[in-house]
Amino acid sequence: MTYVIIVIANRADPDPSGKRPMAAYLFGGSFLSLWIAYMGSILVVEAIVSLMQTNAPSTNTVARIVVVGFLMVLVGGVAHLIHRQRGLALADSETNPASPTKRVLRSYVAAVSFISVLIALISTMVLGYLIFQLVAPGVFGASGSRIDTLSSIIDLVYVLGATAFVFLAHQALAPAALRLLPRGASTPSDAVNVEE
Repeated sequence: MTYVIIVIANRADPDPSGKRPMAAYLFGGSFLSLWIAYMGSILVVEAIVSLMQTNAPSTNTVARIVVVGFLMVLVGGVAHLIHRQRGLALADSETNPASPTKRVLRSYVAAVSFISVLIALISTMVLGYLIFQLVAPGVFGASGSRIDTLSSIIDLVYVLGATAFVFLAHQALAPAALRLLPRGASTPSDAVNVEE
């Protein structure tokens, strides 16, 4: 998907300002660091929730996983914020909605939104099945106790919440006419109408 952001938005259209390569780098870096932080947060939650399972790992193992996840959130989160802020500032510096940097921004928003929707769809289906396993473990082939199934449900609820946050935060960067859900506050980057 980083390749999509860089290549599709980096078409051979004129780039009189010369900002497109930097915009491709900033939004590509933002994309990569976003998912590193996202995966780190899931690691932390899964490690903590695993303590309630019947075959819970040792506290040392959980502590190691939590530290690794925390470092991913910290490093990925800081890198994401820096890249995203610089990328948005670069896109906002151009007033033409068809400018190369605005195209890169829209490609970035579309890539993040696509991945978010894919994760949400798969997680929702798995969550639905786990709920059936919780209600009737014998019928739906639960592999552990109800507590194990409940811990998996808690993990997936967190994944869905984090994914919704990522999706909505990035949809707010798109012009209102291009959002999947057209409601919500506008950001400076979408203050101009899309004209392509």
